[in-house]
Amino acid sequence: MKGKTFTKKLWSVFSLVMMLCMTVTSLGIPAEVFAADSDTPANVAAKYNKDQNWTTIEFDKVEGAESYNVYRAETQTGQFERIQTLAGNKTFTVDDFMKLEVEGTLKADYLYYYKVSAVVEGKEQTATAPVANQDVTTQSTETKIDEAVDAPQTDVEADTYGSSKHKTGCDGKHSGRTCNNNAGKHDKDCDKNHSNGRKCNTNNWKHDDDCDKKHSGKNCNKNNCKHEPDCDKNHSGNNCNNNNCKHDPDCDKNHNGNNCNSNNWHHKPNCDEKHNDKNCNNNWKHHDDCDKNHSGKECNHNNYKEKWDAVKNVCVTETQHHWLKLSWESKGSNAEYKIFRATNKCNDYNSGNFREIATVTGKTTYNDIKLNHNTTYCYKVMVKRPKVCPYTIETVSSSNVGKFTVCGTTLNPNIKAKAVSDKAIKVTWTNTKSDNGSTRFATSYTLYRSKTNNINQATAIRVNGKQDGSEMTYLDDCLDQCTTYFYWVKANYGQWSNWVSPQWGSSCATTLKKKEIGNGLRGCIKNKLMCGCIPTRYYGAQIFLGTQNPNSLDYTKVRVYRRTSGCGYGSAYKTIDVRYAKYMNGSFGRGYYLDSGLSEVCLSRGTHYFAIQAVGFDCGKEITGPIKEIGCVSVR
Repeated sequence: MKGKTFTKKLWSVFSLVMMLCMTVTSLGIPAEVFAADSDTPANVAAKYNKDQNWTTIEFDKVEGAESYNVYRAETQTGQFERIQTLAGNKTFTVDDFMKLEVEGTLKADYLYYYKVSAVVEGKEQTATAPVANQDVTTQSTETKIDEAVDAPQTDVEADTYGSSKHKTGCDGKHSGRTCNNNAGKHDKDCDKNHSNGRKCNTNNWKHDDDCDKKHSGKNCNKNNCKHEPDCDKNHSGNNCNNNNCKHDPDCDKNHNGNNCNSNNWHHKPNCDEKHNDKNCNNNWKHHDDCDKNHSGKECNHNNYKEKWDAVKNVCVTETQHHWLKLSWESKGSNAEYKIFRATNKCNDYNSGNFREIATVTGKTTYNDIKLNHNTTYCYKVMVKRPKVCPYTIETVSSSNVGKFTVCGTTLNPNIKAKAVSDKAIKVTWTNTKSDNGSTRFATSYTLYRSKTNNINQATAIRVNGKQDGSEMTYLDDCLDQCTTYFYWVKANYGQWSNWVSPQWGSSCATTLKKKEIGNGLRGCIKNKLMCGCIPTRYYGAQIFLGTQNPNSLDYTKVRVYRRTSGCGYGSAYKTIDVRYAKYMNGSFGRGYYLDSGLSEVCLSRGTHYFAIQAVGFDCGKEITGPIKEIGCVSVR
């Protein structure tokens, strides 16, 4: 009884409140609804207006709120971005669809979720839970917007959630109340590629793991179009899994049709594949003992295989810079030999490092040319066994391997560079033999010069060879003083061979500091005789060249200068060839002098000053030494 009485009282109060609200509404007074004792807006709802193409959002106001921030995301748990700040009206327009579509920021067939937060006293409060707007979809490229479908509405009892409240499990893609009956929810088995959010969960459109998705319609999971691992996919239609078109590992795929796995066309390891037909596996494979120089089957009876035997007493009889001469024991005047060479494992006769380099007949010597210098090479020789073998075959063993193998090291040619002046470097190098001819040397050499130790940056200089075998020399002239130069050399064999030897070098030298010529030159003035008419007199300059022979000096002439008091030296008034010097005992002792008569001059009145200077040549250019004063005379 008490319960019924309480219920009657509650309905009375509820009816009174409803009457007051209706009265206020009928009077035209706006009804403002506030969130109860909370800074978070309540009863948030977002709806897509299909007529105006925008979304409206509704919520209860927060008392004292200055403004509201609206946030949007593409998923319920996604990153929310603030899209608008609103004033205090109850209903607001957000996300103008046509504008967003033009800008390209609105995605078709996509839900949007919204949050609202209030700003109270300048501080943003806690936002609401996410709510979704209605479905916005596109039917095709021609039809821009699909009509939004309203979700079914049912009455909610008083003790359930609010009329627009989304329960857990609701995807929010509906209009109206009673969202919690899951009518618009996409199940996990739904692929969402459909319009009209209802009844998507029958799994008619869901692709199973076995479905290749190349179909239209339902029931994709019957595996009719799925390729199994045994299917080669080269067919159209169903029943691909019967293995009719699949190639087995034994099938060579060179056929059309089924039954490829009968092995009729597959090549076995014993088949050489050089045939047209089946049954290739009988007699076409070459055995290890077969030399393949035949036509027909049955090559494995050893009828065609050549036998080669080791040759004893292999020696290196001549060693040069780029070749070695071999000799070995004779096995008959017409015997055929193969020569093998290796660069390591000389004592291992059966080493795989040995490579065949030549075949000779009727000879027991061979010149292995075109080798690197200063390199060790190892050799073995084999002889072809005739059908009737006239000699005894000795087996190679660890105890006698030295009889059958030999090693030799090519010579190491040298190159030397030495500075001879501030402008020149003398380069010498070994004259190398070209091949087996005792008088055949390289016809020319290429000398490389560079200021860096890099042959790729070098200048090439061609030098003619010498067939007498003497050491090669080259004077590299007209260089920069006090500069280091690097040199390399390669041999060219001209008519003997077009082969160019590997380079050897480098060698380097630094040009000397420039010397001044004529530093030891000295001289004096001598009175020769008195002229017939005063005051003119003859004077001569005695010039001392030193004790060296004039032909060994680094200058060839001496210039004599004269000036009067107060004037500088001008052009030389006389140039004297040093070849006219005489060995005599003069003012500076014994040595070579230029006769004073060669520089005689008749002087006028006044004081005269004399100077001398050495003159030489370097790289075709004239060079001079210092001007040295040798005295003065006065004529009165």
